[in-house]
Amino acid sequence: MKTQKEILIGVIENISKNLINAEQILTELDSPIGDGDCGIGVRKGFEAVLKVIPELSAMESADILRKVGFTLAYTIGGTSGAMLGTGFIELGKGLKEKIEPDIFDWVFAINFALEGIKRRGGNTKVGDKTMIDALEPAVLSMVNSIDTNKEISLVSIFEKAVAAAKEGSENTINLIAKKGRASYLGERSIGFKDPGSVIICIAFESAYDYLSKNL
Repeated sequence: MKTQKEILIGVIENISKNLINAEQILTELDSPIGDGDCGIGVRKGFEAVLKVIPELSAMESADILRKVGFTLAYTIGGTSGAMLGTGFIELGKGLKEKIEPDIFDWVFAINFALEGIKRRGGNTKVGDKTMIDALEPAVLSMVNSIDTNKEISLVSIFEKAVAAAKEGSENTINLIAKKGRASYLGERSIGFKDPGSVIICIAFESAYDYLSKNL
């Protein structure tokens, strides 16, 4: 059986590979409402993460997540780099140096990361047409799952979170962008799905896929 740390590294690797493969999709989504560089930035960032994977086994979970966060922040650049980097760094902080975090520790840490991203984005909220539109529903789904069922598994929690993220991402199509480059378009941003929300969907789906096969 794999250790928790091995599973975490496996999740990070799966997220990285799937986001690298999503370069074209992210570029196509970003081109009408942004600079068109979302795909290439995310690819570069997660290629850099894959390069540091061999270093991660010597670290504890919190340090692994912070290492990934700083790697993304330094290599992606722009808003995507800041938000994704912040997310992983805050996720690491949220674990509070726990060596073997339980399911409640993980959900707390993920919620802690959500709040950090929202602050970094200038108090971004659902409805602003950003990654928060997918991330917050996913995280709230996780919080509700552990509140209502003490026996629920991490796999089940992520399965519900994926569905919530996808619904939130779809909802961005009909929103007017209020943050970032897309906000300059005003009502012309309606009709396009936010690429950041798709990054979140891919990340959660990748985590669920790995967990479902390894837990």
